[in-house]
Amino acid sequence: MNLNKEYISSNNSYPNQKASYIVIHNTDNYSAGADAKAHARAQHDGNFNGMSAHVYVDDKSAYQAMPFDRGAWHVGVNYGGRLFGTVNNRNSIGIEMCVQAGFDYEKAFQNTITICRQIMSTQGISPDHVVQHFDVCAKNCPSEIRARNDWERFKQAIEKNAENSSATNPTVSGKTKANLTGEISLRFPEISRGCTGTAVSMLQSFLEVDADGIWGADTDHAFKSFQKNTNQLQDGICGKNGWTAIVNHMKENTFRN
Repeated sequence: MNLNKEYISSNNSYPNQKASYIVIHNTDNYSAGADAKAHARAQHDGNFNGMSAHVYVDDKSAYQAMPFDRGAWHVGVNYGGRLFGTVNNRNSIGIEMCVQAGFDYEKAFQNTITICRQIMSTQGISPDHVVQHFDVCAKNCPSEIRARNDWERFKQAIEKNAENSSATNPTVSGKTKANLTGEISLRFPEISRGCTGTAVSMLQSFLEVDADGIWGADTDHAFKSFQKNTNQLQDGICGKNGWTAIVNHMKENTFRN
């Protein structure tokens, strides 16, 4: 599933986050049209007072509204949550599942699982560090998921995915993505728009776009943005320099003890 990044901003955030948790929310906004795009755009435009989240998901789409290395205002007031303080606004990624009028709950639920899996993979977050907002501060949130007693189903889905990823994660020279080191960057093939295969899927996972193994427009835009942010030539070709920059970024931001 593609994570749209059109409305990313630093509004209502803290700098220098080191995310080690994911907190799942429901928006509790049942207005017609209160979908993921509307929430991300409202946050981007500065229309939220005292609140924010990293990602909004609905039954059709998902939008990232804040960089993952900035802390969002999503944990809130403590009403007696068992994890309050352990999980906070400076060490967690907030995912909001949108519950607007007429939404398809099951599709929104499954999309939220998919996006959560992607973020777990790219940010190195384990299933036991994915929690409900309720676990943190005892607020009845995610309210729709809780009303259907679906939190365990959510957890089982992300735990199963983590097990499958461990068993089937593509390897390069006998090493998995989690074991990448600088020298491996020299062994990846040069890839660019139009290429397909495992190397493209791994790049897409890093870039947080739909990992379908086909380098299309979304992958091209995301990779060129990465090249720009890492002071590379924006030629859309992931070769030796591109893989080296990716490995260095992963080592700095993912491989934390």
